[in-house]
Amino acid sequence: KGQKMLSLISLTSSGALLADPVALPSCRGATRSPPSPVLLAAPAPNRRDALAGAALAGASLAATPTSAQAAAKAPTWAPVQLPLATEAPILFDIEFDEANPKNGFIVGNKGTFLQTTDGGSSWQAKSFANLDPDEEINYRFTKMSFRDGEGWIIGKPAILLHTRDSGASWERVPLSPKLPGDPYNVVALGPGKAEMSTSAGAIYTTDNSGRNWKAQVRETIDATLNRVSSSGVQGASYFSGSINDIQRDADGSYLAVSSRGNFYLTYRPGDEFWIPHNRGASGGLTS
Repeated sequence: KGQKMLSLISLTSSGALLADPVALPSCRGATRSPPSPVLLAAPAPNRRDALAGAALAGASLAATPTSAQAAAKAPTWAPVQLPLATEAPILFDIEFDEANPKNGFIVGNKGTFLQTTDGGSSWQAKSFANLDPDEEINYRFTKMSFRDGEGWIIGKPAILLHTRDSGASWERVPLSPKLPGDPYNVVALGPGKAEMSTSAGAIYTTDNSGRNWKAQVRETIDATLNRVSSSGVQGASYFSGSINDIQRDADGSYLAVSSRGNFYLTYRPGDEFWIPHNRGASGGLTS
């Protein structure tokens, strides 16, 4: 979502100044001395040639942008005022609609829900028509995902919201009170399709806009660890029932870190269970 810029001169992380290799002369030997310059006598220009050369030099200088002009064209960051209805909310996620890149949303705690229709230059506070205002402020909206005008939002207490019209209207999708853990992540996969994971390691998919969900793993991480606690995974017996971080790649594989940071787990599509692994280092894992 960002832009990359190339420069002939750049600064490394160690503070060294680097030049673009194409701008440097090649040198095969590190100790080879540069060739001595050869001076050639040039005929003295006549007055007409001198005037023509001066005119060309002036035109060249006029066409070369000054440092101030180059700086003016460089991309810059500018602060944007957000219409926050509550004091000092925490913002958790920002997402733009692939079908309309200028249409974006921000979610946070205290029911914070903002929308932009101009690519982020200005934002408007929004609310959900199917949530009572007194109820909405108690929600922490944590994650969003959009694909081709269809979007999903999850939050705590456990809530799932769905739009089919790029956020013009939202419907609340019922979640089972027996859902293991809280909704942790959601990914839009296509028309009516999404994948949701929970803080307990449950993974579900839907292909009918959330009316039905299919479990992808047979048991939660807690149940898996209780079953394999003697498998040699250090710290598995101290699992507190939740994970600190879950990441999903584009292929649907997952990586999770235990809340204590003493081991991690992996899941690949087609697996029936999460697979725990020793961390392989003395320090604790965080994310």
